[in-house]
Amino acid sequence: MTNSEKIHDMKLLQRIEAIEQHEKFMDYTWKNASEPFVVGRHTREICASIDQAIEKYRAGISTFFVIAVPPRHGKSEIVSRTLPAHFLGLFPDAKVILSGHTADLTEGYSEYSRDLISTPQYQELFPAISVDSNNSSKSHWKIDGREGECYSCGISGSLTGQGGNLLILDDYIRGRADAESAANRKKIWDAFTNDFMTRRAPVSIVFVLATRWHVDDVIGNIKNKMVEDSAFPRFEIKTMPAFSDEYPEGILFPERFSRSWYDEQRATLGEYGTASLLQNSPTVRGGNLLSTDFIQKHKTLEDFPDISYYRIWDLAHTAKERNKDDPDYTSGTLLGMRIKPGTTKEWELWIKDVKRMRKKAPERDKEITHIAEADGPYVKIGVEASIDSKDAYHTLVKILAGRRTVLSASMRGDKVVRATPLEPIFEAGNVHVLNAPWYADWIAEIGAFPNGAHDDQVDNLSAGYALCAKKPGVVTAELRGV
Repeated sequence: MTNSEKIHDMKLLQRIEAIEQHEKFMDYTWKNASEPFVVGRHTREICASIDQAIEKYRAGISTFFVIAVPPRHGKSEIVSRTLPAHFLGLFPDAKVILSGHTADLTEGYSEYSRDLISTPQYQELFPAISVDSNNSSKSHWKIDGREGECYSCGISGSLTGQGGNLLILDDYIRGRADAESAANRKKIWDAFTNDFMTRRAPVSIVFVLATRWHVDDVIGNIKNKMVEDSAFPRFEIKTMPAFSDEYPEGILFPERFSRSWYDEQRATLGEYGTASLLQNSPTVRGGNLLSTDFIQKHKTLEDFPDISYYRIWDLAHTAKERNKDDPDYTSGTLLGMRIKPGTTKEWELWIKDVKRMRKKAPERDKEITHIAEADGPYVKIGVEASIDSKDAYHTLVKILAGRRTVLSASMRGDKVVRATPLEPIFEAGNVHVLNAPWYADWIAEIGAFPNGAHDDQVDNLSAGYALCAKKPGVVTAELRGV
């Protein structure tokens, strides 16, 4: 085979991949000459969802996706700007609906996708596709000679008479003022359910994209409805926070933004804004059980007192907990408590470290063992043994057999009841936390409780309080003779 033949075959393969894979399509048709196409873990994950949706669409199966990522991470580029053109190239008789908080926003997405079709790169992939010159406005354009079209409008605009095989709702909230208005949030939800979702064709793809602003937004309501009503569409929810211990570098998009950029964003937004806009885990302002306003952050472990510390574990040990759309975490919090110097009854809570993981049981057990060895023999091991995690104690005893004694906090009541003793400690400003990379995830969950998606780290604190304060109902492993 000659070099020219090899080059020809390579280009042919690239075109085939660009037709079938959305990430490759974006790379092949990238229009911004001044900025390279940059791929992050969230880019790959969103594009994989798109490929999955298209494959199921071909098979006659409808799909529903929620994508929540921080601002400036390219979600609109991946979905709203490029997917309509790609989708209509594959299905030139399909209908696309683009919606967002305003018509101007969605018209910009629509215009980009329309213009993408006329580029040489796109024409190499789909030479039979072109825009009808007589129907080519920014808000409504059609495929020449076919039934396919793209229609865009604001979420509160008129969708009467429109139908969609691909429906995209991108950034349904304009800003903080709109997010804090209960009336505005209800208006958006009503528009989503009564107007947007009713436009679906018998087989369709729905993408809801957002940077989250409030617990009671469209995504929050989708989550609630899926729990309340088994007939509600089953959305696959992908939440990608800016900061996470699961990322190798602790940040979502190091390929584009530096750690200092993320830290500057967090410092600018404050804890409430960070929880929603960066972590996509919004908290209830002024309504959360555990006040995050008075937490004392420390830069170094040298600030921490010489007291007994516990590694408290909450195990995501069942298949149901690990395999749901937004899987539960196994978390272990390294904490200690003491009576505040100069007082007789005022507790202080000191938190040195948090480890979180989403792993299958064998990998999880190895990681727990490794963490216990790294903590050293003077750190006690504890686990909550409540009615909804009654076998967690025995699981942890088995994992650490021969290495550590496991203490069990047998607790009664629901999660809110068990966390209630922590409330005055937070309110008094007696919570001390190391300002480490895991802090952003931790503060988001604490602030959202009891309305957040996860509560494993709160459970750690509840069990830690019970063990450290030696409250009635606490049974230690020593007393059981283990």
